[in-house]
Amino acid sequence: MRRFAAILVALACPALHAADKPTAEQLDYFEKHVRPVLLAECVRCHGEKKQEAGLRLDTAAGLKKGTDAGPAVVAGEPDKSSLIKSVRRKGEFPMPPDKELPKEQVDALVQWVKVGAAFPESAAKPVAPNTVKTHWAFQPVSDPVPPAVPNARTPLDQFVVKKLQEKNLSLSPQADKRTLIRRAYFDLIGLPPTAEEIEAFEKDAAPDAFAKLVDKLLAMPQYGERWGRHWLDVARYADTKGYVFTEDRNYPYAYTYRDYVINAFNADKPYNRFVVEQLAADKLVLGADKTPLAAMGFLTVGRRFSNNMHDIIDDRIDLVGRGLMGLSIGCARCHDHKFDPIPTADYYSLYGVFSSSNEPKELPLIAEAERTPAALAFEAELQKMEQAAADFEQKMYAEALAPFKRPGSIADMLLATKETKGFPSDKADKWAVERKLDPRMLDRWRTAVTGDDPIFAPWLAFTNLPEKDFGAKAKDALAALKKPANAHVVTILKDAKPQTIGETAAVYAQLLADAAKGAVPNADGDWQALVTRMVGDGGITNPLPGDTDKLVLIATKKVFRKLRNDAALARVKSPFAPPRAMVLNDNARPTEPVVFLRGNPGNRGPRIPRQMPEITVGLDRKPFTNGSGRLELANSIVGPTNPLTARVIVNRVWTWHFGQGLVRTPSDFGLRSDPPTHPELLDWLAKRFATDDGWSIKNLHRRIMLTAAYQQASVTTPAMTAADPENRLLGRFNRQRLDFEGLRDSLLSTAGTLDRSKIGGRSVDLFTAPFTPRRSVYGFVDRQNLAGTLRAFDFASPDQHTPQRFQTTVPQQALFLMNSPFIGEVAKGVGTKVSSAKTTPENVTAVYRTVLSRNPTPAELALADEFLQTPGPKNALSPWEQLAQVLLLSNEFAFVD
Repeated sequence: MRRFAAILVALACPALHAADKPTAEQLDYFEKHVRPVLLAECVRCHGEKKQEAGLRLDTAAGLKKGTDAGPAVVAGEPDKSSLIKSVRRKGEFPMPPDKELPKEQVDALVQWVKVGAAFPESAAKPVAPNTVKTHWAFQPVSDPVPPAVPNARTPLDQFVVKKLQEKNLSLSPQADKRTLIRRAYFDLIGLPPTAEEIEAFEKDAAPDAFAKLVDKLLAMPQYGERWGRHWLDVARYADTKGYVFTEDRNYPYAYTYRDYVINAFNADKPYNRFVVEQLAADKLVLGADKTPLAAMGFLTVGRRFSNNMHDIIDDRIDLVGRGLMGLSIGCARCHDHKFDPIPTADYYSLYGVFSSSNEPKELPLIAEAERTPAALAFEAELQKMEQAAADFEQKMYAEALAPFKRPGSIADMLLATKETKGFPSDKADKWAVERKLDPRMLDRWRTAVTGDDPIFAPWLAFTNLPEKDFGAKAKDALAALKKPANAHVVTILKDAKPQTIGETAAVYAQLLADAAKGAVPNADGDWQALVTRMVGDGGITNPLPGDTDKLVLIATKKVFRKLRNDAALARVKSPFAPPRAMVLNDNARPTEPVVFLRGNPGNRGPRIPRQMPEITVGLDRKPFTNGSGRLELANSIVGPTNPLTARVIVNRVWTWHFGQGLVRTPSDFGLRSDPPTHPELLDWLAKRFATDDGWSIKNLHRRIMLTAAYQQASVTTPAMTAADPENRLLGRFNRQRLDFEGLRDSLLSTAGTLDRSKIGGRSVDLFTAPFTPRRSVYGFVDRQNLAGTLRAFDFASPDQHTPQRFQTTVPQQALFLMNSPFIGEVAKGVGTKVSSAKTTPENVTAVYRTVLSRNPTPAELALADEFLQTPGPKNALSPWEQLAQVLLLSNEFAFVD
C-alpha cells in the first residue's frame, strides 16, 4: 500500500510536450551567439556562393541536409552533430581548418544545439517602414474606454468579458473561498495558508473579505521575498561570477542587491524610481541613506565571461533592452537587427554608455560596521590582509607591464598599428604573434590610435606620407591638421624634425614613455591628457588585471591568489563584514563609441553618439551629455514618450499572476511577437499604472486580483476547450505548479521550521545538512556550478535574463521528493503533530490539516487507516511520517488552482 507514494508522484507530474516552433528567446540566442560565428567562420566555404563537400550552413535547410554523411546538426544532441564534432576538433574534419574557435564560441554552438538548434526558417526581410509605424508596441500607450458590458465586476473585467462574448463564451464561475485564499497566499507570499486561516476566511461573509486578505498579504514582509524573486529572474541574479580564470569567483556583496529588491517590493517603491536606481543610483542625490546604491547590482551581478569586457557590456545591454523594454537590442551587435528596427548604430550607442562606466575597487558602504571589540578586531585584521594583497598586486602588475612602457616597446606598437591598419582582429593577432609582439597590447594600441584623437592625429597623418621627402611633407602635414593636436606632441615633432616614420615612432615613444611614469606637479592639461591616455583608468598601458594576467609568472600568481582569496574568504564568511553596494561609477572621460563592424572591435566603423534607440523615443532623441549617460538612459526608459516600459512591466506582473501574459513573449515586444490577446486591456492597465497608480506594483496587484477574471475557477468545459484550448481569452484561471522556491518554502512551512524572523542577509547553502530553515530566495546561487536540484526544478538560469520559467517534468523531480533527506526531515516535522493521546482518526486529521490545510474525507480516513495498519518494509520514517510524505508528494500540495 505504501507504494502508492510513487503513484502519487507520477500523477503529480503532467507530461511535457516540446514546442513546435522556436521561441523568441531561442531565436534571439541564435542571432546573438550563433549567427555571428557562422558568418565569421563558416559561410566563406559553406554559404550561398560556395558549398564545400556540399555543406551549406547559412540556412535551416542546409543544416538539416548536411552532407552525404548526414545532417550537420541533430537538435538536442550536440554529441551526434557533425558541426559540433568539427568545431571541437574531434571529428574527421576539424573546422575551421586553420585555427581553433575560442571556447566561448564553441560553448555557444553546443548550447544552441542542446536547446533545439533554433534557426529562422526563412531569410529575414528588411523591416518595412509601414510595419514599424503600425506595430502595436511602438505606438504611444492609448487610454481606451472599457467596453460597455452589463454586470461586469470591474473595468478590467469589461475588457475580458467583451472578448469572451465575441466567441459566445463567458467567465467561469467564481472559485470557492478555499481555492481563493490558497491562490492569493501562494501568489503574493509564496507560502500556504494554515487550516485555521482558511477556515477564518471562509467564515468572513463581508463583501470586501478578499480585498482585506489581499491588503494583509501585501503588507507582509514575505511579499517582498516572493515578488523580489520574480525580479531576480529578470536580473539574472547569482552570487558568483562564472569562470574568471584565477580570480575569486564569489560576489561577496551580491546579496545586497537581492535585499534591495526585496525591500523595494515591500516598500512599494514606484517602479520608475526602481528602474532609475538600478541603472544610475550613483548619479542621484541620496542623502544619508545610501542603500539605494545597492540597486546597481542589477547591472553588476551578471556573468563575467572570462573578464571579456565586450561580452560583459553586451550582457548589460541585453538586460536593459529585454528586461526593461522588451527589445532584443543585443541582436544588433554584429549586424542590424534581422527583425526589429534596431540598427547596429543603436546598439553601439548603448555600448558607449556602459563602456563609459567602471566598477570601483573599493565598493561603497551602505551600512555602518559594528563597533564591538570583536568587529573592530576583524576589520583591522581584514584591512591588513587586503592591503597586503593590494600591495602585492600593484607590484606584480607593475613589473608585468613595465616592459610595455619602455620607449622601444611603444615604438614597436605604434609601427604595428600602421602595419595592421584595416586588419580584422584575428588577423592582427596572428600578425603580432608571428613578430613576437603581445596581441592583447597591440589590440589596445589599435583601439587608442584614432584620427580624432589630439594625441595621435599627427601620427596617423604621418603614416600616410611617402618615404621620399618625408621630412618636408611631415611639416606640411602637421600644419594641415583639421583640429588642434596635443601641444606637447606638436612641440616635440617640430623640434625633432623626424625624417622617417621610424624616427617619428621613436620621438612619440620617448614622449609617451615619459607620460607613462605618471603625473607631475603643475602639469598642464595637454600633459595630463598624455598621462591619462597611457596610465589613467583604461589607459593603453593600464589594462584591467584580467587582460594582464597572462603576462604574470605562474609562481607569482599563486602567491597573489592565496593572499587575495584568504582576504575574500574572510570577508564573505565573517558576520562582521558590513554590507557594500556593487556600483558602477562614471569614467573620468566618457567613451565616444564607434560601430564595431560585424561585432569585431578591431574593425571599426563610424563614430556615433551615446543615445537612446530611435524606436523608443523617436527622431527627436538627443545625445547623452551627462557623464556616461546612464542617468539620462534611465530617465528615457521611464519617460512619458517611451511606449514600451509600462507595457512590459504590466505584462510581466500579469504573467506572474496568471501563468501566461497578455503578450506571450514577456521580454520580446518586437515584430516577431504575437500581438496582445487583449491589446486595449494592456494599454488601459499600462496607462493606469503610470498615471493614476503612480507606478505602484501593489496597486497593480489590487487592480488584477480584485476582478472576476482573477477570482474565477480553473475548471473548463468542452465548449471552452474547443473554442479556446490555450485559454488565451481568459475564460478560466490557469492551474499552476509551484516553482522550486514555492515548493521548498511550503515544505518548511508545513514542517513548522521555516524561519520568518529575518529579512535579508548573506546567502546560505540550501542543500547541505543540517538544512537551513531560511527561505529559498536566500539560497546561494553559483552560476558555474548550479545545484542539480535547482536545475531539475527549472530554476531560472543565472547566466542570462529569464523572461519566464519553463515547466518540465523529469524523473529527478520525483526522485528528490521521494528520496531526499530534506523531504525526510520535513516528514518527521509533520510527524510531531501525531500524539499518542489521540485516536487514529484524530491523528490522521492533524496530519491532513498540517499538510493540506483541510480535514480528510471519510474515504481518505479509511485509506489512511489501511495504509497505517499494513506492515511495510523497514524505513527510516515511521508509518505516520510516511503518511505525511505521501501527502507532501500529492498534486494537491504541489499545484494551485
